[in-house]
Amino acid sequence: MATLVEDTRRAVIELHEETKKEWISLKEIYQKVEEIRKEPNANNGASIRAALETHCKSSDAFRGEELYILKEKGSGLYKSIYYDAINIIDNMTIGDIFTRDQLMSIFKISGQSGMMKTNTLNALVLTTSEESIYGDSSIENGTIQYTGEGQEGDQTITKNNKTLFYSKENNLPVYLFTKDKKRRYIFEGRVELYDKPYQTPENDINGRDRLVWRFPLKVLYSENDIVDESIKDISYEIIEISNSIQTDENKDIIYDESPLELRKYRKNDIDRKINRTKKPDYLAEELVKTKQGELNEKVIYERELQKIMELEAKEEVERMEDFFKNRNDSEGYDILSFEQQEDGSLKEIYIEVKSTKGNEGTPIDITDNELEFAKKNIDQYYLYRIYNSDKKNKTLKIVTGKELLENYVFVPSSYKIYSE
Repeated sequence: MATLVEDTRRAVIELHEETKKEWISLKEIYQKVEEIRKEPNANNGASIRAALETHCKSSDAFRGEELYILKEKGSGLYKSIYYDAINIIDNMTIGDIFTRDQLMSIFKISGQSGMMKTNTLNALVLTTSEESIYGDSSIENGTIQYTGEGQEGDQTITKNNKTLFYSKENNLPVYLFTKDKKRRYIFEGRVELYDKPYQTPENDINGRDRLVWRFPLKVLYSENDIVDESIKDISYEIIEISNSIQTDENKDIIYDESPLELRKYRKNDIDRKINRTKKPDYLAEELVKTKQGELNEKVIYERELQKIMELEAKEEVERMEDFFKNRNDSEGYDILSFEQQEDGSLKEIYIEVKSTKGNEGTPIDITDNELEFAKKNIDQYYLYRIYNSDKKNKTLKIVTGKELLENYVFVPSSYKIYSE
């Protein structure tokens, strides 16, 4: 059985995930610990409070490892020191791309295993690969038959296999990623067991007969994971074109096949099984650029949100969250934020995020709507310019609205065409 310290840590993390709140009250923590331990707290919360305060630096009782932050003395409000990581995980959407270092940093894990338990965040991270030695890399209709760990001999229900086996029973979050040929990790979604695990024969890494464990997993969709219907139609159309091409008969048509795997999931459409498809033309690269741009926007948003959170400006934080969640292309900017003035007041600012793989000299696209918005709000407008975005050491340059309009050259690059 887990210790009270371990169950308290799990309780705070689960409450962050369930309530989406930054600060968690003692009462909520007491109730969650009792739920986890399946027994009432005999000491009226004293032992749970001690488990919190001995791991909170601002407490006089602090000793050992820091696990929590107290909002202020006497408030009874705590948060995990890993709240930012929990928030990032909670806002991941299917298709988000990470490097290995980013994945390790976010989930507080290390190692090369395909199954990694993070005790810090009480979660299980699963990875599969486009070049996997197992037969578990195919995701169809939002499901996967995931093979347990162990490359030699019969697999057993021990270690991480045991963790996954009992994950649903223990309410343990499980996250699935695919490593592509560029060694990027693509988020496939949060998953859970939808049927009983089973054993099946398969050769081990040495070619010997053995039994492996297969775990039937399904993707748990959220509203953010429902792909726009127009993008789905494009995906189907490209696949149909790709399937119709016969290289010998169409030598004048050349497609450079990208290593990118574009993942598409459908909840109910069984007849049209298009789940993970290779995109042989420029549309695939455009979709990658769009997804990378969204990821960069999310990074800047979290950076700005943290800055305003530290000022304890609750109303402004709520406005930022509401705008980012409900924004649309007609707004003229990507992120609503605030700037502290000399008198301590907060001024509303508008941030447009633009990313390019090339250096600072690489041109960026800006729409008429975005340009007009910048002109009308010149004193509150900022361009956050990210270049070398595909490299480890990407660079952020912040350009004010005035600098943008005075120091940059705008060249029209598209036309609208109307029939006569």
